[in-house]
Amino acid sequence: MATCKHIIDQSSGLSSEIALNTKVFKDDCMYCFDTPENNPSGLDICLQCFQSFSRGDINHTRKHYDNTEHAYYLNVVKELKPDAERNQFPKNEEGERKQKIAKLEIKDTQEEDIYNITKSVYCLDCDQSYSIEDSPENIQRLIENVLKSNSSARDDEIKAWEQEVFPCAHSVDIEQFPNNSVDLSVCAQCDLKENLWICLHCGIIGCGRQQFGSALQGNSHALTHYELSGHPVAVKLGSLSADDVNNCDCYCYQCQDEVKVNDLYEKLLKYGIDLAKSVKTEKNLIELNLDQNLNWEFKLDGANGEKLEPVFGKDLTGFQNLGNSCYLNSVLQALFSLPNYQQYFGKQEFPSYKEVQDPSKDLLSQLIKVHDGLLSGRYSRPNSLKGDDYQLGIKPSTFKSLIGENHSEFKTQKQQDSFEFLLYLLDKIDNELGLNLNRPMKFLMGSKVVCSKCLHGKISMELIDNVSVPIDDEIESIDQETGKKTYKETNIVDSFKNYCAEEAVEDFKCDSCDSPSSTAIKSTGFKTFPDVLVVNARRIKLENWVPAKVDVPISIPGSIDLSRFTAPQAASGETISSETENENDSKEFIPNEEGMSMLLSMGFPEVRCVKGLYNTGNNNAEDAMNWILAHMDDIDIDEPFTPSDSNVSSTDPSQDSIDNLVAMGFSNQLSKKSLILNKNDINAAVEWLFSNPDDDGVIEDSKPIINVAQECKELTQDLLDNPPSNDGRYDAKAVICHKGSSPHTGHYVVYIRKLINNESKWVLFNDEKVVACDDASISDIKETGYIYIFEKK
Repeated sequence: MATCKHIIDQSSGLSSEIALNTKVFKDDCMYCFDTPENNPSGLDICLQCFQSFSRGDINHTRKHYDNTEHAYYLNVVKELKPDAERNQFPKNEEGERKQKIAKLEIKDTQEEDIYNITKSVYCLDCDQSYSIEDSPENIQRLIENVLKSNSSARDDEIKAWEQEVFPCAHSVDIEQFPNNSVDLSVCAQCDLKENLWICLHCGIIGCGRQQFGSALQGNSHALTHYELSGHPVAVKLGSLSADDVNNCDCYCYQCQDEVKVNDLYEKLLKYGIDLAKSVKTEKNLIELNLDQNLNWEFKLDGANGEKLEPVFGKDLTGFQNLGNSCYLNSVLQALFSLPNYQQYFGKQEFPSYKEVQDPSKDLLSQLIKVHDGLLSGRYSRPNSLKGDDYQLGIKPSTFKSLIGENHSEFKTQKQQDSFEFLLYLLDKIDNELGLNLNRPMKFLMGSKVVCSKCLHGKISMELIDNVSVPIDDEIESIDQETGKKTYKETNIVDSFKNYCAEEAVEDFKCDSCDSPSSTAIKSTGFKTFPDVLVVNARRIKLENWVPAKVDVPISIPGSIDLSRFTAPQAASGETISSETENENDSKEFIPNEEGMSMLLSMGFPEVRCVKGLYNTGNNNAEDAMNWILAHMDDIDIDEPFTPSDSNVSSTDPSQDSIDNLVAMGFSNQLSKKSLILNKNDINAAVEWLFSNPDDDGVIEDSKPIINVAQECKELTQDLLDNPPSNDGRYDAKAVICHKGSSPHTGHYVVYIRKLINNESKWVLFNDEKVVACDDASISDIKETGYIYIFEKK
């Protein structure tokens, strides 16, 4: 069909070039998960602003036109070829699908082998599509540039995979000792001939750790050698490659991280290894981690070996795994299974175009989009590309990019701790949308500390939205060959019993009796019970001062009763004062002495110990240590500690902060805007400034300013004045499970209680695989449960 008059008349106003740094959105609709693959009308890519829209259940293309008068689009439709025509994904020698990511690089799939792709120019004025070849030349060149450009999601993906490895203090200065009897073929302590690591200090060969979720064997003899010798830096022999010298696995056991070793060629040559002649024989650490994440299956078979039933429909949509996004997928599935999330976003509408011109940068818009994607059921249908048993799943690329853009870890493609991400997301939502959405999770936890000498003490109340409980890790047996520990089964109620039990605080300084070194008794309990209770099982323990995950079986009954774990009250003979967390935030923060002592003994600097305790509720050394390890790379980690003042109602940044940014070359107006948008976090503000160099510095006043501190204060007072029922009975709603040796590796899934054919069943969400389970087929919950979500009866 010849091109219409509208396109011919208006083509001169369209540039054939795409401006530098312009994002091109061509993966899915800005407002829903319609894609060229799942929407019969395809995807419309605006040829003026390069955002993408769909004409599905809601005509988002028309809405965009009504807001902008942008009438011309590149329309792309991808129709799956019949089985007989399309090339099946070839498999490698190990039987793995080649399209799965196995290296630190992004490769395009040949979509033409899978889809019949139709491209045309769509004119909204006449509601018709026209041939690209019949369009004016500048339109053809513009479309060619759109097709050649990386999509916004691909750009973000490439940036996220850019993983830099740096030298550490131990890899820079390696003292090497001669060793003329190095046998490179076998571990010096066992018979393993693969997964071998050479110590760069003395040439000893040791096997690596057992790779969870992989057939690769390991008895950790390289680690044992470090513990005995103090030689921290080792190199994996199978990763050595003359063709890829920058991706050889070098690891520092003291830093517990991959490191770069300068002059690696010379250091290996000392032990008879010529890197220039080396050929890679094994996967490196990144490849193993990605293979583990993408290939690892939680049980998809029933207790009797039968295949679990895939389920489809509303509230049963899966997420695609973006490489290492299972931690995010599981958290979103759990949250959007809750009534408060479903009801809140079911009533929300997208912000007006005047308020938000780019939905990819607006949290509310992205959450509404996720809600529609998960609950509508439009995307939960069998897909022959997945063998008809599973759905294709929706890709949370834009959400992931937005939620992680100002976070050093969550913006990467590395695996993350799902509990850390959950807390970060809840905090982000509170700060941008207020407390209303997450209010059902908020509750008051009471603590009492009493001096054992004078019986004076205080009761404090803290407004929180989660509980991290200890677990008993009693060892039943240890495998003599592998060293694997088997733990005695415990249950979640016992964890609460331990959490709320009285504990002695040694070397307590009492303000009442002026005793320089007394013992205080501390106890904890629920002042109020939330409608939704989020519980984290502390599976990370210190073993030889190294964080390790313990696979203790935790039984979770269908219902639990926590009513007995109420906040402690003043006992006979005690003199108690009361305060809430918000009463006097201007007080000097006093770190937990026992926690400080333990952290300092581990070698952490004092300022990091204080920050770790402050940011984890001043509870214990273990939580603080995990926070410190997660924030080691923060720019301001060693800056002097200043407690945040939650009574400050103004969002205006200090002039000192503005001046610091102006000194870096940014304008006063732009510096102020960056600080306001990033809650006066100067590090996040700097990153925002470099990511938005062309911003005009104008602050839109249409969005209300959220004063979270004031809302927390009001909610705390409301809970004290109008306490909800003291009923602590709960039903299990969701369990996020994790397989792997560390929360930052391995794989996450989530089990959620759903109504399937009017029957309450556990449903397993393993990325895009969604299957119904019977009660006999959920043993993974006991072995791997990490985050538990309960609903009040």
